Amino acid sequence: MLSLSLYDFTFTNDCLQMTNDYIFLAPEAIFPITKDDNGELLKDQPATKFPVPGTLQGEGKMAGVPVLFLRTAGCNLRCMWSLPNGEVSLCDTPLASFDTRGEKRVEVEYVKNIILQNIGMMNHLVISGGEPFIQPFGLTKLISELKEERKIHVAIETNGTIFNDELVNGIDFFSISPKLKNSVPTIAKLDKTKVAIPFDPEQIENTRKNIEAIQSIIDHCNENLGKDFQLKFVVQNHDELTEIEETFLAHLKNWQPDDVVLMPLGSNPEELEQTRMIALETAIERGWRFSPRLQITYFGGVAGV
Repeated sequence: MLSLSLYDFTFTNDCLQMTNDYIFLAPEAIFPITKDDNGELLKDQPATKFPVPGTLQGEGKMAGVPVLFLRTAGCNLRCMWSLPNGEVSLCDTPLASFDTRGEKRVEVEYVKNIILQNIGMMNHLVISGGEPFIQPFGLTKLISELKEERKIHVAIETNGTIFNDELVNGIDFFSISPKLKNSVPTIAKLDKTKVAIPFDPEQIENTRKNIEAIQSIIDHCNENLGKDFQLKFVVQNHDELTEIEETFLAHLKNWQPDDVVLMPLGSNPEELEQTRMIALETAIERGWRFSPRLQITYFGGVAGV
C-alpha cells in the first residue's frame, strides 16, 4: 500500500506514469469471485451468496449479461444528488469515489490472474469506479494482457470527462454517464449526509461536462467495427430532461435515440420508488431506453454484487 492515497491524489499523466504496473482498486476490487490468483477456493462466499463467481450487469444496454467486475478507486467528481423528498442520495460506490483511503495498490499481473481464474464461462469484464479513466496506463496494460490470453469483451463505465487514446483501443463497450447539475456536491448536501470529503464545488461544476471527451468516445465507436456506447443519464425530475437535451445531446452528433439510457436516481428501493416513473414515461415518449438497476432489485445494492 502506498502512503499516498488517491483521497489526496492529483491526477496527472506524470503521476500516473509511475503506476503502469499497478492499479488502484476500491475495497471490493474484483468481484464477485470464488478463487484466488492461483485458482484456490476462497474461504468466504461472494456477496451474491452464489457458490460461483460473477454477477449480472444491472444497468443499461448490457443489463442481464453475466459479468465480472473490476472496480477502480478514485474519481474526479464527488456526486451526491438531491431526491424529490429533500433527502440526499450519495454516489452508490462511495468507497471508490468519496473516500478512497481504503484503496489497494495492486499489481497488474495479480489482477489479470484473479480475473482469468474467476471468469469461467463468462466473456464479459466490466471496469467501473470511481472513474477508471484517471488511471489509464495500468488499465491499458491489463486489458492488453488479458486479450492476449483470451478474447474477452471489456466494458468500461465512465463519467465522460476524460478521453485517453491508448485506453479506448482495448474497450469494446463504453457506458458514458454524464453528470447533471443535481450531482454537484454542496455544503447543504454535506450537512445532511454528515460526509466529510475534500471538494471544490466550482471545480467539479467545471469538470463534470466535457463534450469533446464524450464526442471522442462516440467517434471512436463509430469508426471501429464491433464497438458500442450508451449515454446513460440519472434522472429525478422534468427539469433534468431539458438539461440532458440542451446541455448534452444538442452538442453531440452521431448518436441515435436507442443510445440514450435513462436511469432513475436512487441507491436503494425506497429512493428508486421516488424517481422511477419519470424515467419510464420519458423513455417511452422520446424513444430512449429505460434502465433498470438489477443489482438493487435482486441483491439490495450491497457492495460486491
